[in-house]
Amino acid sequence: MIKDAATLAELRVLVGYLGEQSPAWWGSHFFGQTAMAFLTPVFGRSVHQAQYQGVLEAARRVHDERIGVGRTLHLFHMPEHYEQGAASLVADREQGEQLLANTDSPDSALARLETLASPQQAQEGPMVVGDLGEDLGAALASMAGLYLDAFRRGIQTYPYLREVQ
Repeated sequence: MIKDAATLAELRVLVGYLGEQSPAWWGSHFFGQTAMAFLTPVFGRSVHQAQYQGVLEAARRVHDERIGVGRTLHLFHMPEHYEQGAASLVADREQGEQLLANTDSPDSALARLETLASPQQAQEGPMVVGDLGEDLGAALASMAGLYLDAFRRGIQTYPYLREVQ
């Protein structure tokens, strides 16, 4: 579970960062050049946590609009125990800095995303990856591959999992 939470948190940071780049998928700028100047006086030592939570919410809203809400889960909306695991990793100052290490340039973020991805062919719009099962790691690798392909091709894809009933 910890490995999946770490992968989840890192994918959120990478996709969140890339989703803010031009052309932007969502209108937030938590990883923009001026964000640190605005966030640091308010959040101080927890500025990375603020960036993570901000981009998480911006991306969640866009994904929910495109996919819909209900019995679906996506990178920015997971079951509570995964949410808590990812949030605790980001809250740790050292691990939080490591998670944000590849947000210095789009090329760096794409290169790291490629190491986490399994090869996929993305399509425009929502794409079902499968059902949420025991092996979240494989689903996250598929999602990473779809996002990677979409960012490289300049399309917007929204991979999601169906919630098991």
